[in-house]
Amino acid sequence: MSKYKVGDELIIVNDPNEERQKLKDMTKLVVDGEYAEISWGIKIISVDYDKPYITLTYRNVDGKLNKVFAECLDVDNFDTEMVLEKALLKAFQNEIINISVSKNTFKIEK
Repeated sequence: MSKYKVGDELIIVNDPNEERQKLKDMTKLVVDGEYAEISWGIKIISVDYDKPYITLTYRNVDGKLNKVFAECLDVDNFDTEMVLEKALLKAFQNEIINISVSKNTFKIEK
């Protein structure tokens, strides 16, 4: 990320390579004997709350922007943290489905 001051305005320029590398470092699968651990990285771009709904926009490790939607079923006890967690779980679920589809497609094309 670079910051430039032009007059009174501060301009921030994000380096997509830096972001991509951070997401790659966060995304890994570790196998230790009988145990396995998976870690997945996404970048949260925006979170829009429209009670009882939430829209989460995120960027994945490939640099693609995606959106997921979630709903808080208990509107009277709307908890932003819980509904954000629900949206994040949907985002990770989408990413796992996408990676498994692309790996299966690659095997078929060989």
